[in-house]
Amino acid sequence: MRLKAFRRDQTRKNDIKTNMIRQCLVLPQRLVAVVMVVYLSDVWWTHTRLMASGDHYRLADNITTPMMSQSTPVHLLPAKSTQEDDRNDHTIVPPSNADFPLEPIPRPPLESIVQGWNITGDASWLLNVAIIGFPKTGTTTLMKYLHKSRQVHIFDEERCEMTYNHHARLTESLYRDIPPGRTIRGIKCPRDVESKWARQNYQTFFPKTDFMVGLRHPVLWFESFYNFKVDIGRPMKPAETLTGRCYRQHQGVCTFRGNFHLFLANLGKTNILSNPAEMALIPREYHKNVQPIPLQGRIFLWEVSQLQTDQELLRNNNNHSSVFLQQQYKHSNLQFRQDLQQFLRLDDPLPEMIKIKPGKQHPNNQIAQRVSANKIDICQPRYEELREILMRQSKLAATWIREYFLDAPGVYVSQKEHFSQVILKRWEQDPCDFRNTTLLLAT
Repeated sequence: MRLKAFRRDQTRKNDIKTNMIRQCLVLPQRLVAVVMVVYLSDVWWTHTRLMASGDHYRLADNITTPMMSQSTPVHLLPAKSTQEDDRNDHTIVPPSNADFPLEPIPRPPLESIVQGWNITGDASWLLNVAIIGFPKTGTTTLMKYLHKSRQVHIFDEERCEMTYNHHARLTESLYRDIPPGRTIRGIKCPRDVESKWARQNYQTFFPKTDFMVGLRHPVLWFESFYNFKVDIGRPMKPAETLTGRCYRQHQGVCTFRGNFHLFLANLGKTNILSNPAEMALIPREYHKNVQPIPLQGRIFLWEVSQLQTDQELLRNNNNHSSVFLQQQYKHSNLQFRQDLQQFLRLDDPLPEMIKIKPGKQHPNNQIAQRVSANKIDICQPRYEELREILMRQSKLAATWIREYFLDAPGVYVSQKEHFSQVILKRWEQDPCDFRNTTLLLAT
């Protein structure tokens, strides 16, 4: 009897030990499950924010969350910043006349700049220039163009972490993915100019960064932006319904985003809050969106027509005989390149402008034709009311830029007289009135 009781005791003890071991084995699995839930929630939240804006980028495989190791590399994909293909026969030469923060010597360790998800040190030298707007104004062309300079290292894909408050991720990527050296470092995100978060992050962490902003006639901008979304496969609502503010189903295309002067005013270079006449040029329904943040960096402003190649400029000068069109194309590409070189403080002359047309390459003509059938010609009668809204914005923007922005401290533009009296004058006219003779500007 005693033996049986002893055996029962041992069996119970063994069962207890087995259960304890099982619990110990299950606990890590539960912890892993919790971490995965947090991770997926973070990815879902970021994806949702991006899709709501109408644009998105792919998250890198090694993206981390605050629950994971803070020493793990954190950045967004991709960072083709080493630019080996274009730079194999180039020696990196720092600008001799740079008066912006260059890489300290010796190079400080990353841990002294970034701790986990926070910037704790001086990161200002890691970002010298940012192309921050607007979409469909030649930002990709300018990014690829500057990519060719041996004195500039600019990521060749969009880096929009500043808009989503992921400034530590961007800082770590700037440190790791751009080769060491006293060169100009840059990024491109054409929606940063519209983001209050981005402006605050630039002001706080990169106060010496200079900015580059592209413009386009609002009517032609809307048409190009809408057709671009169609081209990359986004399900688009009828263009005439995309008036007012953007909503998720708009895929980031709406007339509100064509109020370029509103977003330029938010860069803090003018006195719009204390000047009623200036504020009157902003549509009343958008007055609450005027929230300027005084950025220290200089601003280089361009219009997409200034990014023509030499061949395009020559062809347009030869093909147009009217006085208006001759004035329209009376623009010096060489002078534009020299002004851009001076703004960037480069020693080397910039090469001839290149032609880049972003979009999706379709596998065959049948698919390309099907996609093309869904694109719009904004000059069709059905879009007349849409054009009226965009033209009101265009005239207000032209007036504000001419009267308040071009002469503001820290604002630079190539060939200011041509910009003010020819380019902005064109913004006061509906491009559909002379579309047949200005087809280039609508492509």
